[in-house]
Amino acid sequence: MSNKRKIIYATLLIVAIGLIYAGNYAIQYAYIGSSYNAKTVCSCMFVSGRDLENIKAEELYAVPFATVEVDEVNKAVTANIYGLAQTKAIYRKGLGCTLVNELTEEEIKKQPSVPLADTLTEKLTTISDFAGIDKVSLDKTINDAFQEKDPQNIIRTRAVVVLHNGQILAERYATNIKPETPLLGWSMTKSVTSAMIGLLVKDGKLDIKKPAPISEWQNDERKKITIDHLLRMSSGLGFEENYAAPSDATRMLFRKKGAGAYALQSKAAAEPDKIWSYSSGTSNILQEIIRRQFASHANYLAFPYQRLFHKIGMKSAVLEPDAIGTFVGSSFMYATARDWAKFGQLYLQDGIWNGERLLPEGWVKYSSTETAHSDGKYAAHFWLDHQDITFPQDAFMALGFEGQSVTVVPSKNLVIVRLGCTPKDNFNLSALVKGVVAAVK
Repeated sequence: MSNKRKIIYATLLIVAIGLIYAGNYAIQYAYIGSSYNAKTVCSCMFVSGRDLENIKAEELYAVPFATVEVDEVNKAVTANIYGLAQTKAIYRKGLGCTLVNELTEEEIKKQPSVPLADTLTEKLTTISDFAGIDKVSLDKTINDAFQEKDPQNIIRTRAVVVLHNGQILAERYATNIKPETPLLGWSMTKSVTSAMIGLLVKDGKLDIKKPAPISEWQNDERKKITIDHLLRMSSGLGFEENYAAPSDATRMLFRKKGAGAYALQSKAAAEPDKIWSYSSGTSNILQEIIRRQFASHANYLAFPYQRLFHKIGMKSAVLEPDAIGTFVGSSFMYATARDWAKFGQLYLQDGIWNGERLLPEGWVKYSSTETAHSDGKYAAHFWLDHQDITFPQDAFMALGFEGQSVTVVPSKNLVIVRLGCTPKDNFNLSALVKGVVAAVK
C-alpha cells in the first residue's frame, strides 16, 4: 500500500472516530437535557403546583428544544429531544419526583414512602412593632430584589422572607407564587444534608473526625477521608462539577439510579485537607453514609422528616430521592420560603427549637467556621463571604443555583431568604443582605 493511500485511510479513520465520538456526545447531552426537563416539569407541577406554560416559559431556558408530555392522571412527565433521547420522571406523594433511571417504574414505586406531617402548629408570626427598624429603607431593599432592571439579565425573584427575632419582618412574592408554594433550593439542600449528619453525630452514630464509614474505600488512599473532609469539600476526590456538558455532576443527577452510589466511586485526586474543591458528589456521598446508618429503607426515609422538618414545622418540605431511594442531598429539596426561613432560624438559635436541642452543641459554630484553602468563602456545607469586609462577617449562608439563599446573621438576629429563577445566577445577594442589615438599627 502506498504512503498516500495510508494517509487517506488514516484520515478517514480519524474522521470516523471523531463522528462516532461526536454522536455519542450528542446522545449523552440529549439524555441529560431531556432528564433535566422531565424532572423539572414534574417537580414544578406536582410538588410546587405551578402551571405548565409558566414552567416552560421560565424554567426550561437551558433546554428549550425538548418536547414535554404530562400525564396528569398518573402524575408523570416524559421529555423527548429530537428522538435521540426520551426520559421520564414520576411523582410519588411525600417523595416528590424521581427520574426513572436504570430501574423500572414498578421497582421504584415499590419503595416505602415518608411519614406525612400531622397538622403542625409551628407558624411564623409577623412583627407589628417596627421600632428600631428603618421601614422605608427596608421596603426599598425588598422592592429592589424584585426589580427587573436589565432585560438581558433577568433575575426573576420569586420570594423574599426576612425574619427578625424569629418573626416575619418582611415578606413578598412574585405574582405567580404564593406563601404556600414550595420552591426548589438546589444546593441549599447540601446544608440540609449537613444537618442530617449533625443529627447522627448527636445520636453518637457518626464521628466526623474519624474516617468515613465507606467499606469501598478501605483498601486504597481514600480510607484517610473523614466526614469532616467531606463536609468541608476538602476530601481530595476527583469530581467534575460542570453543568454545561456531560460530566460527573450531570450524569450523577440526571442519568444514574443512585447519586451517592455513583459519586463514591470517585478516585482520589489529592491528599485530604490539601485543596478545596466544590463538589455535589460529596454531598451525595454523605447521603449514602447517612442511609447506611439505618436498618431499613423506611427508617432512613423517615429520618429527616421526623427528626428535623416536623420538629420545626417545615410541613412543606419535600426531599426528593433518586431511583434507588436515596435522597439527592446535593440538589433536590423543595420548601416554601417561610419553611426555608425556619431552617435558617434553627441555625440562628444554635440548633435549639422550643427549648429542645435538635443539633449537637457546637454544630452551628462548626458549620459556620471557615474551611482552609477556600479563600474565606466556605465553611462546612455552608457558605461565607469573608472577602467582602462590608458584608456582615458573622453571616453564613445556604446557597443554591439560580440565586437561592438562606442567610443567617447572628449579630442582628436575622434570617434572610431569597428564592428565584435567575438564569445567569447573578442575583445581587450582597445588596439584599446589606440593605436588610442596615435597616435593622
